[in-house]
Amino acid sequence: MLKKTLEWTIPLVLAGIMTGCATYRPPAQIQSAVATVNRHTPEYVTEANKALLEVGHPDAERLTGVGLRLQTAVDALDQWANGSNQEAGQ
Repeated sequence: MLKKTLEWTIPLVLAGIMTGCATYRPPAQIQSAVATVNRHTPEYVTEANKALLEVGHPDAERLTGVGLRLQTAVDALDQWANGSNQEAGQ
C-alpha cells in the first residue's frame, strides 16, 4: 500500500514543483535590473568587440563569440524576467 502511494505521490509532487517553477516571476526590482543590463549590453558588446579587433588581440575571435553569447543570454534572461517567453511555446 505504501509503495503504491509513493508511486503516485512522488510524480504528482514533482509535477507541482515544475508547474510552480514555470509560472514563477521574479520581483519587480530584479525585472528592472535585468532590463537595465539588457538595454546596455548590446552597446558594451559592440564596443568591446570593436576594440578587440582594432588592437589585434590574439583571442579576438573567441572573445567576440563570448560577447555575442553573453548578449543572447542576457536577452533571454530579460524575456524570462518580463514574462515574454514566446520561444518554444513557453
